[in-house]
Amino acid sequence: METALLRILAMSVALALPFSAAAQELRFNVIQESLELNPSDIEEVKAELQGGQWVVAIRLSDAAKAKFGDITARNVRKAMQIVVGNRIISAPIIVEPIRGGEVNISGNLSEIDAKAIAAQLK
Repeated sequence: METALLRILAMSVALALPFSAAAQELRFNVIQESLELNPSDIEEVKAELQGGQWVVAIRLSDAAKAKFGDITARNVRKAMQIVVGNRIISAPIIVEPIRGGEVNISGNLSEIDAKAIAAQLK
């Protein structure tokens, strides 16, 4: 059985578009940092209803809590790509530092979406 490696990339993308219709400039700025978690770093993953919305609830091991807390503290209000293998499965925005090891992926997820994401992280 192949074990999945979860890679979390914190990134910020700024898009600069000119105001003049004649200009052709398009620029992307990306700032990136990554944290790799092994399957042993993830204690539990489940899709569940919270406040009437579907979320993916993840509980991290004690070893992963500090690392995850540090990367989320440095990247508040930035997108965090959640990557399994080489596939981006979600890119939520970090709302606040996540230091307790309880991670929720939320935001207009259907039951099917939440369960599919949870299955990919198990």
